[in-house]
This record gives sequence, C-alpha cells and structure tokens, in this order.
Amino acid sequence: MMKNINLKGRDVSYELVRKNVKNINIRIKEDGYISVSANPKVPLSIIEDFFTRKSDDILKILEKAEITGQNEEVKNNRIIKDGSIVYYLGNRLTVVTVRANSCMAVREGDKLVMYCPDPDNSQKLHAILEAWYDSQLAVVFRETGRTVFERFRKYVPNEPEYTYRKMKTLWGSCNPVKCRMTINKDLIKYDPKLIEFVFCHEYTHFIHPNHSSDFYGFLSDILPDHYERREKLKKDSLIIKQNPV
Repeated sequence: MMKNINLKGRDVSYELVRKNVKNINIRIKEDGYISVSANPKVPLSIIEDFFTRKSDDILKILEKAEITGQNEEVKNNRIIKDGSIVYYLGNRLTVVTVRANSCMAVREGDKLVMYCPDPDNSQKLHAILEAWYDSQLAVVFRETGRTVFERFRKYVPNEPEYTYRKMKTLWGSCNPVKCRMTINKDLIKYDPKLIEFVFCHEYTHFIHPNHSSDFYGFLSDILPDHYERREKLKKDSLIIKQNPV
C-alpha cells in the first residue's frame, strides 16, 4: 500500500510492504521510488519514527535521484521543432519557428513563436523554451504565492521565500523552519487553479506538517474544492507529460 510522510517539510511517498522480516528495510530506486518492508506486527508509528531518524540520508538520495533524472532528460534531448505542442497555464500552444538574429519566444494566441538563428537546432530551441518558461513562472508563481499568502496570513506570520526547480515526483515542498517553499517549474504548464491548489497545499503544511485529518480539514476550509483540483492535476498531467518538451 502507498503511504505518505512529511520529512522536514517535504512530502515523501513510499510503498509499504508487510512481510515476515526482522528489521525495517528501506530501498530507494534510481528514479526515487521508495519501498519499505516491515513485519506486520510493527506499528506504523514505529516505521514513521524510523523514517524521521533517517530523514537526512533519505532526502539526500532523493535529491540525487531528481538531479540524475533531469540530466537524463537533457541527454535524451527531446525533439522540439516547428509544429511541436507545448503547454502554458493549461493552454495548448503550437510552436512556430522563425529564423532571426536574436533568440526569444513570444506567445501569439494559440501559438508560441520562437525566434532563433538556427530554427532546426532542437537543443537551442529547448534553451529558448526553458528561458521563456522561467520568465513566465517568475511572475505567475510570485503573484500566486502572494495571493495565497493573504489567505494564510492569520496562521503563517511571515511569507516564505519561494524557490523553483524541476522535481521528478513532487509538485511542491516546503521547509517551515527555514520559511521556504519550493514549487515544481513544470507547474507553469498547468491551469492557474491547479497552481493555486499546490500553493495552498504547501502553505497548509506550515500549519499541519503531516497529511492528517486536521491537515485536510484545514485545507477544505481554505480551498473547499481541493480534492477536485487534485484529481484534475493528476488527469491533466497524464496528457501534458505525453508532450514533454
């Protein structure tokens, strides 16, 4: 069965397998998938305490797995060309390449026009696309963070520092101690309501660190349709990840 635990502000999912073993065993695969085996007699609280004591080592391994995954994506160099499909704030955009002296991307309706000296160079187009995404998310995520913070100001005294990076298994994570929140860069591809959901989810962790009934009760008060938004995020990710450029 799949379980969730919060380790130093980061949500971690793992598969718990009950079998006849003496010790609690944690295995982390290269892609960051965590499998835990434990005797049926061992209470879940003991397993979670074991996770907590090993949290530093586990988080280091997960971060390494994420970096490796990002490097694999670069190495595989997913092809982007004229006519490719990209996503932005839930909108499906068609790439149009134009030969030009400078490098830039401009959205024009349902098209993303990409100017490049060598429009047949997929690697260069990727760099232009990522730079455009970064410029957009810097504005969108910051505005979303500020808006959501106003809804949490009564419970979270200080607005956290926002950082953005690509994450393989998470949409967001937070560190209440350091007052920091990290958002997955790929969220810029999704509907603004889904971005808002992730921010609300992470802000709730500043108040309730675990996925307890109190956590979901509080989140329901702040965002009554959070369950529907979570399901839409899962559904949309299946579509968007089929065009991972």
